[in-house]
Amino acid sequence: MRTFQAIALGTLSMAVAAGSAVAGPLVTFTYTNLNGLYADNGNGTGNFSALAVNAGGLRTDGSVSRLVGPGAGTAVFNPGFFGGSNADFVLNLSVFNKNNVFGTAQGAGHFTITDTLGNRLEGDLSGDWINFGGATFFNGAISNSFFVPVLAGAFVGNSGFFATDVPGQPLDGSLVQLFLDSPGGFFNNSFNGVSTGVAGQLVPTPASIALLGLGGLIAGRRRR
Repeated sequence: MRTFQAIALGTLSMAVAAGSAVAGPLVTFTYTNLNGLYADNGNGTGNFSALAVNAGGLRTDGSVSRLVGPGAGTAVFNPGFFGGSNADFVLNLSVFNKNNVFGTAQGAGHFTITDTLGNRLEGDLSGDWINFGGATFFNGAISNSFFVPVLAGAFVGNSGFFATDVPGQPLDGSLVQLFLDSPGGFFNNSFNGVSTGVAGQLVPTPASIALLGLGGLIAGRRRR
């Protein structure tokens, strides 16, 4: 899984640099050693999940960061965190329109990241699967992503935290990379226990940016 971490962090840093000219990401997340499992429907479609786990040789770890603002910080989830608190990671994606010749498919779904207190970060997913070099990747868009605060207004890890009052919610973004080995081909059979890594970034929606700008303009006029 070190290979994925290097790929994900490198790709994420390039994406951050590219996006910084516009607005730059507000929130990023990276999780490794998730349990990847697939339920095949038998008709070229199925459902994939990547779940936090602390069993069977997989000890999930991860981090979620707020990059800007006075409440910026990083919530770190140590290897094997799952089961010790409310902290969790759940990602579900469909597999459809599969093309075995080109090793491609489409997918759509949802992710939920939960901190130690039960606060959540959620979002919708849509994009494309691709099989290349014996590995399977999913690259897609994140939409309608937002924090659901339960306690304290902070997202808290095993160590570190940040404020959940991130401006511009709901957020858009991208699943920079989802990576797993491909047991038995490209979603040809059901599987379980496949180590999976995920990395993503979130930015304000265009509409939210406009509203934030309007709010600043109104505040400026009031001060004058």
